[in-house]
Amino acid sequence: MDDWSTYRHPAPPLRDLGLACLGAGEQSGLLPSFADRTLSSHAVVLVSEGSGHFAVDGRRYEVRAPAVIWLFPGVSHGYGPGPRGWKEHWLLFTGPMARAMQEMGCFTREHPMLLLDDSSASGLADVLGLFPQLRSALSASGTHGDLDASVLSQRVLVGAGMQRNKGPQEAGRDDDQLLARLSETAHLPLSLSQLADSLQVSVPELRHSVQAATGVGPKELMIQLRISRAQSLLADTALPVQRIASLAGYEDPAYFSRLFTKKTGRSPSQFRREHQRAEPAR
Repeated sequence: MDDWSTYRHPAPPLRDLGLACLGAGEQSGLLPSFADRTLSSHAVVLVSEGSGHFAVDGRRYEVRAPAVIWLFPGVSHGYGPGPRGWKEHWLLFTGPMARAMQEMGCFTREHPMLLLDDSSASGLADVLGLFPQLRSALSASGTHGDLDASVLSQRVLVGAGMQRNKGPQEAGRDDDQLLARLSETAHLPLSLSQLADSLQVSVPELRHSVQAATGVGPKELMIQLRISRAQSLLADTALPVQRIASLAGYEDPAYFSRLFTKKTGRSPSQFRREHQRAEPAR
């Protein structure tokens, strides 16, 4: 294998306003271990072969491929392969979008390492397949290289963030079915316990599944689904706002308008003026 590592000093706008790739690489074999190292940026390490260790926050993890290790700025850590070595890809990144991805559940400090199951192997392979393009982008000069590296890094991070230690493949399908059923029932006036009962799961199971799949809790997901439905109705129909509030699951139009404005930055009437595709009511 062609081991490589490339670093880059990206354009300030990407650092200050978006997501900037600071470097990436690919290595395998008996690599040196790190101990008590602290980075000034975020990083992700993708271990696709072999085994080793990872230490952070006083905890020591046994790593076995396939695995994803998330590193956070200012956090002391260490990692390295065992006596038979391993194969790793790594990516350094920074910028406000990194914080946004973290808050959306792409990666969390609570779960700095994920040991993936066999069902995730193909997904990880797709992520690793982006690294040759990332290497080329990091080697290209000028703004174009910065932008290409940023876009590819986002794809790597989203792909890595979608990997979960789900266990049997059926678990992933069950989560997908649960989310689909949530989307279908989001407009109904159900409490969290009633919602869990309707889905034939416990409240803790519902919270865990939704958080793992979306990065937010069930209540916030329901709000997002309702607001999304309201946006579509505002843009695609000429129905009165009061009726749209009801169809989205809110019997109090005033509360709906306040919540919609808080979540979207626009009142329902403002959103409709900007996005309406249906003929206005006469």
